[in-house]
Amino acid sequence: MFTVEGINDLKTLSDVIGGELFSNNESFTGITVDSREEVNGTVYLALKGENFDGDIFCQDAIDNGSIAVITENPETLGRFILVKDTYDALLKIASHHHKQINPITIAITGSNGKTTVKEMMGKILDSDKTIITKRNENNQFGIPYTILRCSSSTENLVLECGARHDGDFKKIAEYFAFDQLIITNINNSHVGIFGSIENIIQTKLELIKAVKKSGSVIEAAFKNLSKSHKLATESNEIKLYDSNDLNLNTVWFYNCEKDSDQNNKYLISLNSEDTDRQIKFEASIEHNCINAVLTSLALSQFEYDINDSMKNLSEFENPLKNRFHIHEISNYLVIDDTYNANPASMQSAMKTINDWKDERGRIVILGDMYDLGDHASQEHKKVINYALRMNKLRKLILVGDTFTNEIKEFSDKEREKIILIQNRVDDFPLPELTRDSSIKSRGVIHRYFKSDGGIILIKGSRAMKMERFVESTIKYLQ
Repeated sequence: MFTVEGINDLKTLSDVIGGELFSNNESFTGITVDSREEVNGTVYLALKGENFDGDIFCQDAIDNGSIAVITENPETLGRFILVKDTYDALLKIASHHHKQINPITIAITGSNGKTTVKEMMGKILDSDKTIITKRNENNQFGIPYTILRCSSSTENLVLECGARHDGDFKKIAEYFAFDQLIITNINNSHVGIFGSIENIIQTKLELIKAVKKSGSVIEAAFKNLSKSHKLATESNEIKLYDSNDLNLNTVWFYNCEKDSDQNNKYLISLNSEDTDRQIKFEASIEHNCINAVLTSLALSQFEYDINDSMKNLSEFENPLKNRFHIHEISNYLVIDDTYNANPASMQSAMKTINDWKDERGRIVILGDMYDLGDHASQEHKKVINYALRMNKLRKLILVGDTFTNEIKEFSDKEREKIILIQNRVDDFPLPELTRDSSIKSRGVIHRYFKSDGGIILIKGSRAMKMERFVESTIKYLQ
């Protein structure tokens, strides 16, 4: 249930959302979008999506204590507010609430790194006065839900903004105003849904329209947004623009070098016209260096010291446990990076464990990447090729039809390092089939999971549910 600042009766609610009230005016306690909740005195908002229709549950909501419903159906029985679009009603409610609370609002978008930057900001900002996006509630519904979780004591709001379709951000930009927009990077993740990288860029950049005139845009994706939408070929620059007019203010140049003796130590150089810093940083994955720099530079616009922020983020561990989360089991490291996957994040994760100065062998377990459209075949081949050229790779275990279809492009010698398995865990990591499908070989798993230890990376798109393989591997090794 969400309480809405400044709205507690049906007439005011109806006026705010531009609806028609079919009821006497009554007070209510809050807004619910879940008819199963037993909350007396609420108003039920009958949202609709690709796979759900809230109108079906209007009567359930009334039975569970709601005093009225917001609906698009004029034939609804009982007390209701009639609107043209219930999603627009949600945005209007959240917009009203946002304006009443008026927190410093930072929005984050991009193809990779959104969640990590959001969690890093949550680590630095005062938790008692800050609301950040929960888990992966970053879509067109999750954004207003996050805003509605704010209270009168909220001073900071950090919104992770993920798009699922072309145009998802148009209404977000229409209804909300941001003090800062962060663009982490842009690649061909979900290009199968958007149709082209150009559509991805246009969708992300819709959010610039929501930046206040007094606000700023900070990004690490483009050559120079004040001139064009061309993506940067090098990823060692972070740019700050004043307001949504995109007047280039500052360019920071950074370099991240690995400590020659330790896996998780880095030296970061950060330079601009007025900045020259050398920062020692500890991270479990190299990409967290740029995420930490981006976070620290963004918060420096709100008078947070860059060095203090970087110090707070050293040894950062993402609280979401499927984001490169390392399980230490006996002489093994099992790395759960199963939240999601695209070509860039696949290679980043493999590069990280490949660069570690650790003599243990590597086992990489990868599930298919989704939403790549016509690029799927090419990108899956690239990932296989990258994995096969890793130092100390013992086995590459591939899960899914797309990976299976692409291994025919590789030589017999290369395929000796590859194991294909069904998209199930019934027999994993128990004996696997050999080339002779009638023979089961216990040696495969004993050799590569029960010898002298190893580093095991497990990753794949969300729909592949690769966490099943994490659970099965950990259970086997314990």
